[in-house]
Formats: sequence, structure tokens, C-alpha cells
Amino acid sequence: MKTRIKNLLSRVLLCCNIVAALTVLSSCNDDNTGSINVSGTCFVEKFVLNGQYEGLINTEKRQVKIKVPVDFTEKSNMEITALCVSAGAQTNMKVGDHLNFDADRNLHVSNGDLVMDYQVSVRNDEALMSLFMLEGIKGAINQEDKTVTVSVMTNSGIDLSNATFEVACSEDATCSPASGTKGNFTEPFQITLNDNTANTVYTVYVTQIQDPVALFVGNAENIELLNDEEKAAAKWLTGNIASAAYASWSDIANGNISLDKCKLIFFHRHCSSYGNYNGFAEAEQGAMTALARMKDFWQKGGAFVLGRSAVNYAIALGAMPEDAYPNNVWGGGGGEGSDLMGDDPWHTFAYDITHPLWNGLATYPGAPDNAVYTLDKDYTICNTTSQFGFWDTYQSGKDAVEAKTGGRALTGDNSVNAWELKAYNGEFGKGGIICLGSGLYDWNSPTPYTSHYHNNMGKILLNAFDYLTK
Repeated sequence: MKTRIKNLLSRVLLCCNIVAALTVLSSCNDDNTGSINVSGTCFVEKFVLNGQYEGLINTEKRQVKIKVPVDFTEKSNMEITALCVSAGAQTNMKVGDHLNFDADRNLHVSNGDLVMDYQVSVRNDEALMSLFMLEGIKGAINQEDKTVTVSVMTNSGIDLSNATFEVACSEDATCSPASGTKGNFTEPFQITLNDNTANTVYTVYVTQIQDPVALFVGNAENIELLNDEEKAAAKWLTGNIASAAYASWSDIANGNISLDKCKLIFFHRHCSSYGNYNGFAEAEQGAMTALARMKDFWQKGGAFVLGRSAVNYAIALGAMPEDAYPNNVWGGGGGEGSDLMGDDPWHTFAYDITHPLWNGLATYPGAPDNAVYTLDKDYTICNTTSQFGFWDTYQSGKDAVEAKTGGRALTGDNSVNAWELKAYNGEFGKGGIICLGSGLYDWNSPTPYTSHYHNNMGKILLNAFDYLTK
């Protein structure tokens, strides 16, 4: 009986809902259908400045791009001489307007109740090279004299008479010979970039290195086989420090690479973090097989920059006690990101902002004077970290870390995430070791971003090179 009553009530409720719905529909009579006007369109069909510079219109992206000659300098006062939009549409700009296009402007188009905003940008023709790679080796670009210098180890195995090169350049420029093709780099090699009125010729010079000044050392046979994080760091070094090169641990252990003129070795290891030194030593067999040569290098005055899990190598060298391994570690993976930066990217704090390592860094407006930024909005890091926390044997913080390691704390935020160790002669500076254990000292983002502060990473490494070698 209860079930039948329940079913009857359900049917009554259903009928009530249907009646209510029909009542709502019947109220939408012809008197109200004209309250929203969406019958037109908001397309930009033509946009011309100064009677000759016609815009390239991308309706899907809502962009209007106008190209002007490479030497055009009057973007601050340009006249709209033609502007055609959909029939019936209105705009916030009109023919005859004189506007400043030094920065992008918003073109607002409305038609009835439809609205579209277009980004209008005026760009000079530009034919500049932003990246050059020769068989995976990054070249150093000099924009003043339009040259590219590539340092290649004599034992690299690259056939310079028929080597593949890659070029990244200005958005609208074309490259000749085409990027991705082969060329003869046994002699100066010319590459021409063209964008309408802009024409730039770069000359590529390849230097074969017998005795590198700086080395990035890794587990892979060549740079391209490194994980993305290590690869980005290695390419920065080889492309920005003259006579810098890449070497595998096997090359070092077998004596295939001369260290006679080498001043600095960069070992940046992005991998699953190790909870103690023994875990590092067992897993990093490549680095350990080359330990005899690395100790000899350090004892003769050679310097190191060690990143992430590689900070444990300082223990192997004898520069830090075995029980002073980082006690606050996490992360791993092959370079994928997991943390996306917002408007105020993560940062750390220098214990002494006057230290040479922080010279010339870009600063974040309004941030404390000792804030060190290495990331940008939209930058993504996986945040693998090997640092010291404030617990266990390090409860008293910075002072205890320095006493335990024999080093000097450089940065931290409720931790010590970067520190330096003395040279073999017992002094800080030349021949010493910089340890960058924080995930904030990052080289690769899998997401696109505009660099304002990530360039600080390169500046820090250049500062470290000067501080440790001069």
C-alpha cells in the first residue's frame, strides 16, 4: 500500500513539473524575442595605417598585425586610413584617428549585442637569430657583429663537413639555407635571415676544442641524450662560456678529455632525490668511476658548480663530511613540470645579497632587497630539491648547517637551499664549490613563458664562473 501511494505521488509531482515548464515556455511570446540582437557579426575586414601598411587579420585569434619597415620610427603617431568591419558594426577607432602604436592597442567591435575585441600590433620587420644548434650543440650568438661561435670537442664524432644545424629566428623571418638542413662547417658558414625590408647575414664559426675551459658532465653519451632539465643547463653552459663543452663521465674516467686548462666543472643532476650519501654513491656509478680524476682536478685548484642531487658529489670529493648530506629532499622525474608559477613566482632569500653570486640580477618590484628570483609567471618546474631543513641535527638553522658542512649558507627560506664550500686550500672563492640544491635553481620549463627573471639563472652561473676561477 505504501509503495502504491509513493508511486502515485511521484506521478503527481511529474505532472506538476510538466505544467510549470509549459507555463514558462508560453510566457516567451513574440514581444520579448527582440530584446537580444545577435543577428550581425563583428568581423574586421580591412585595417590600414598611413595609407600603405595593411594589417594581417586573424579572426580566430582576434589579432590584427601590421608590419612596417625595419627602420620605421614613427609608430607613436600613425593614422588609420582604412577600417572596414561587418555591416552595422561599431568600433572604438575610426578612419582619421591618429594613435600611438608603440604598444599594442585594443580594437573594440560591437554589433547589436555581439562584441569582439581585437589586439592591434605594429611590428617592425625583423630578421634576428635567437638560437643556433649544431648537431645538438648550442652556439653563442653575438648580435653586434652577427656572428655565431660553436665550440665542438675534437673527439665529438661530428662530421663538420656535413653537419645538421637548426635555427630559431624572428617570427616572420625566413632562413636560408633552411633550418634542419646540412652544411659544411669546416669553414665560416653564412646563414641569411629575411623579413621584407629586414635582411641579416650571420656567419657561423666552429672552434674545435682540445682543452676546454669549462665542462658540463653527465651520464649520457652526448647532450641530446640527457633529460630535458640537464640538457637545458648543459646547452646554456656550452653556448655562453667560450671554450665550454660537454663530456660524459665515461670520457672523464677514460682520460678522453683533457682537464689541463679546465677551470670549472658543472654537474647538475635531475633525478629522484637521495635520502643519504650512500644512496647517491650507489646510484651515480658514472660519476663515481671518474672520482679519482675529479679529486685530482679539485686538489689542483679546479672549481665545481653542483646542482640538485649532484650536491652530494661534494662529499665524494672530500669537501663536505659524509654525514652532512642534505636532510630535506624530494622530487624526481625526467623533467616534467608539476608546479605552475603565478603572478608572483616563488623565490628564495640571500643571506648576504652582496655576495658576488648575486651581482646584476633582475629584481622583482616591491620584493625585499635580498629576494632572489629565478622563475617567471607561467614557468613550470618539477621542483626536485636537495637542501637542509630545520630539524634533526640542523635544528638551529643556518649556523648549524655551516658548522656541520664547513661551508657558508647562500640562500634559504626556512631552510638552507644553496651553499658554498671551500677550495682545497681551505679558502672560499677561487677553486671552491657552489651547491645549488633548491628546485628554484631550474633550467627547463615544459610550458611557454616570457622571461623576466629566469635569465638570472645564466647570470648566477656566469657570476659563479668568475667568482670560482679568477
